[in-house]
Amino acid sequence: MTDATLISCTNAKRDRAAPARELYDESAYFRDMRAYAEARHGPWFILSAKHGLVEPGEVLEPYDAVGLSTSQAETIAADLVDRGVTTVHVTAGKQYTDPLTPALESVGIDVVEVARGMKIGERRSWLQRRTTELVNGNLV
Repeated sequence: MTDATLISCTNAKRDRAAPARELYDESAYFRDMRAYAEARHGPWFILSAKHGLVEPGEVLEPYDAVGLSTSQAETIAADLVDRGVTTVHVTAGKQYTDPLTPALESVGIDVVEVARGMKIGERRSWLQRRTTELVNGNLV
């Protein structure tokens, strides 16, 4: 059983090619999601509106796209199954989770949408608080 964290890409990006973990760090929200994913000490991936499931070290050019299609979600689900992932913790918004959650569940992956229904400020606050707890060893 493998637990993974999925975070979303953001509109704010560097203006040049960079590893995905750095491409989106013009966004404070992305930095919060990345810190949370890293604090969980397991595999994590970025949900890219253009590229689908992206490894943090994969070098990407900047692009303009938002959300996932059903086809992308199905491809991501199959890729995660191939990687042995059985549970995902997702920090993304509805444009990503609405197509992705059903695709993941249809292949037997348990989905924990950690920020479901929260506005961006609430998400950031939750991510910061949870990351601090994880770093300090207060949570498993």
